[in-house]
Amino acid sequence: MAAKNLTPAKIISGLCLVWLTSSFVYPIMVDVGGKAVQINAYPELYLIPLFGIWRLRTEKDPYQKRRVKWMIGLFFLYWVMIPIYFPRVPLLDGTTAKTVDAIHMVGALPFFLLMAAVVLLGKKADCGYNCPCVFDRETIGFAWRDATLKGDFWWKFRHIKWISMAVVWGYFICMLIDPANAYKTFGEPMYYYISFAYYISYLIIPFTGHRSFCRWGCPWSATWGLLNKVGFYKIKADAEKCSNCGLCERECDMGVPLRRLIQEKGQIRTTECMGCGRCVVKCPKGVLTFQDFRDIIKGYNLNHTERAIRIAGGLTLSALIFLKPGTLWGWLGVAFLLTGIFGICPTYMLLKAIFGRFKSPDRNIPKGM
Repeated sequence: MAAKNLTPAKIISGLCLVWLTSSFVYPIMVDVGGKAVQINAYPELYLIPLFGIWRLRTEKDPYQKRRVKWMIGLFFLYWVMIPIYFPRVPLLDGTTAKTVDAIHMVGALPFFLLMAAVVLLGKKADCGYNCPCVFDRETIGFAWRDATLKGDFWWKFRHIKWISMAVVWGYFICMLIDPANAYKTFGEPMYYYISFAYYISYLIIPFTGHRSFCRWGCPWSATWGLLNKVGFYKIKADAEKCSNCGLCERECDMGVPLRRLIQEKGQIRTTECMGCGRCVVKCPKGVLTFQDFRDIIKGYNLNHTERAIRIAGGLTLSALIFLKPGTLWGWLGVAFLLTGIFGICPTYMLLKAIFGRFKSPDRNIPKGM
């Protein structure tokens, strides 16, 4: 399918996807001053920014352009800057792990914080904005988006990832039962095979589309998908407005049968939705609208975007309570988190009381996150 519309962007993307895969599958070592150095190590550090710039230059949709900017910013914050200052974080079994790995390690502190974010904001807290796999696929692999396999047949393949999710949570149970030996006997080989499948999946992007691993293989996509169902997130649908044009399904990179869900359920509340917003902003009839905790817990003087930022920042800073017990910043993070959840900032109220003319932020700003 993809070969019929081969472009320079796809050729360059394909070569870079091979290079990205090689960083794990076939490390290339050279001798530098008597020391072995891997020249294809961590190619994400330069490929994501480069292809991110390409995305920003070629993306015509304002909403998606804004989302790409957020992704690039979060990439540098969570996957570059924070690991420099906090290189290791605690795990449930009493050991520690590299921060860049631990965000998606079951039983790690960042993993539980991310779970809280997904409950509040939906799967987009990771799969839509802040997952390293998503960064790769939405930048380096994005040129192959038109190769995405859709339809009822491919929709059924989504169940495969429940197998990998069961394995990951089986490891979590092992950590509780035998924390001293769980990683060596179960966790280490499990993470290796998942990582191997993850990197190999880059090679099939030209034939299956850029989000195929997210759709069919990712255990964390499955876990966040369940939280999509039990948390606050969904996309509301006004079925009476729907003209059944099919544009929403053509835009969906996860192959979700949106028209059927709109007519049968009156909402999109599925384990697959990653919250990219393509279907919402592209619908010519305004059928679809986002909904998460901010629509259930009404705010006072903070808009939707500010509340999302406070949730992310609050959860991040609150981790300092565990990393550096006694630090004031950790408790300030908790306070920041609570202001985001309840949508009220005492500082704004105080300034208004003092100066009188102080205006609270515009609550009518479009929902950007």
